[in-house]
Amino acid sequence: MKTWLIVLMSLTLGLAAGAATAIIQVGRSTGQGALLGVDVGPDDPRMPPAVPPGSPRPKVVVDKEEFDFGTMDREETGHHDFIFTNVGDHTLTLTKGDTTCQCTLSSLEKEDIPPGESAKVSLEWTANVAMGGFRQTATIFTNDPERPRVRLTVNGQITTSLRITPRELVFSRLSVEETATAETRIFCYLPEPLKIKGYKLSEPDTAERFDVAFEPLSSEEMEGEDGARSGWLVRVTVKPGLRLGAFQQKILINTNLESAQTVELAVKGSIGSDISIIGRGWADQTGALNFGTVSSRRGAERTLILVVKGPHRKEVKFKPIEIFPKFLEVEFGKTTQINKGIVLQTPLTVRIPAGCRPANHLGSKQGELGRITIETKHPKAPQLRILVKFAVEG
Repeated sequence: MKTWLIVLMSLTLGLAAGAATAIIQVGRSTGQGALLGVDVGPDDPRMPPAVPPGSPRPKVVVDKEEFDFGTMDREETGHHDFIFTNVGDHTLTLTKGDTTCQCTLSSLEKEDIPPGESAKVSLEWTANVAMGGFRQTATIFTNDPERPRVRLTVNGQITTSLRITPRELVFSRLSVEETATAETRIFCYLPEPLKIKGYKLSEPDTAERFDVAFEPLSSEEMEGEDGARSGWLVRVTVKPGLRLGAFQQKILINTNLESAQTVELAVKGSIGSDISIIGRGWADQTGALNFGTVSSRRGAERTLILVVKGPHRKEVKFKPIEIFPKFLEVEFGKTTQINKGIVLQTPLTVRIPAGCRPANHLGSKQGELGRITIETKHPKAPQLRILVKFAVEG
């Protein structure tokens, strides 16, 4: 009985091994099946015709299937030629396959490559993606039965010609007599050294209150910034004399680079003193009173409280000296004392009257912010500026 069982198992194993051998042979002869160790997936109509069994075969060799471009600017387009060589004894045929969304197979130098010859496969990619790592692929179909698909890859780091960090300098609650300094750095990732040709300030009326200085960064100072080739330290000093309230300034830095001729650095902050402002819609960080969008038919109003303390509090007298736009209405209420006269409070009502025309004063390109400049009579803070943010719709 045991003898018959052993014979039966041997026959079963032999049949299974024969079937496996037949499957492998079929896969190798067609060139379209799943070869051992090669995942070719389902047939694709774009694939070149298979080489007939028993005939000479092409054999594809690629000089380098992955190209590292290093770093490139977000606005640039990259290009690389991959070299395909036929080392077989039959004509190698190439056709275009799929690419990822940022990559394009721009051209095949020729689709049919005779034995012993080579051809270029050109790949293009765009870098208009987020900064950081970049990896894109493209597929080439071939009639090489052992490599029906060749995947080409491009990778690298997407950066920008210049990077300024931080892009904004904020001076919070400076006193009228205070001098403050802040720094930022400009990094350049191009082989061409960055040079600073000059600068100008966007708000000329306060330009004299800002000092701007530049110093080139040493290689040691740029060690933490991967890919940076050159750079500059920008030092901005705010001098005493700015009006009370919020201030905004832009430093427009001119460089020698065609791709980044002007770099913008935003500078903002607020000047405080014995006078402060509280109330609905008031943002102390920006120095702005925000109405939002107002109906022309209804208008709107906000009341702020001007709070005065310190040794000069009794000398302070508020008077508007500039109002923009002119249709804004400004009204001061009666000054009252609190805490036994240590603090004085004066209400200020700002009104957008009903019936005014549609307007945009949201601080965008379509319209600058409104503003109210107030004379205070304070010996160390003679003026107070309030920005007004609003839009009027019909």
